[in-house]
Amino acid sequence: MKSTLPEALCAFLTITEIDDSDFFIQKLFKRKFGHTPPDFPRHFAAFYRNPEGASFVAGYSHMRKFDDVYLSGGSCTEGETLRKMSVEEAALLQSHGGVWFQILKYKFAKLAEECDAFFGHCGDARALQVAIAAGFVQLEHQHLIANWHKPLPPERHRELTAKVHALGPF
Repeated sequence: MKSTLPEALCAFLTITEIDDSDFFIQKLFKRKFGHTPPDFPRHFAAFYRNPEGASFVAGYSHMRKFDDVYLSGGSCTEGETLRKMSVEEAALLQSHGGVWFQILKYKFAKLAEECDAFFGHCGDARALQVAIAAGFVQLEHQHLIANWHKPLPPERHRELTAKVHALGPF
């Protein structure tokens, strides 16, 4: 898959799907959520490369297949890594939406052909702004968001929304 990153970020940031979240993500995820990351696919991570060539986890997000949709969750950024960036790198990244925005765009592009929609559960106001900027829309159910990346009839929207809403927070 061709990179979804803006060219200006490619010198110091990359996003990829990883097989083993424990190897790269466990410490960050445990600190943010109090437990280990999901032990089932699909894991997406952003990595920052400093000028000396060392790489650091900058962010993480999980996608869980649920019938005809993907559920986006477990998203977090690594503040320690963001503080390692130069002022210029940090400003450039922020001007392009930030780490989570870039991870979402990558996931949406990579998985678009595998599902009818993407759903998320978002209760944080700042995260919701990023999610909406990346393509999610708020739904009538509290905290439930969707990315309708392909044309679907309204009844299909309702059907998928009801099915995901019945799960509760994910």
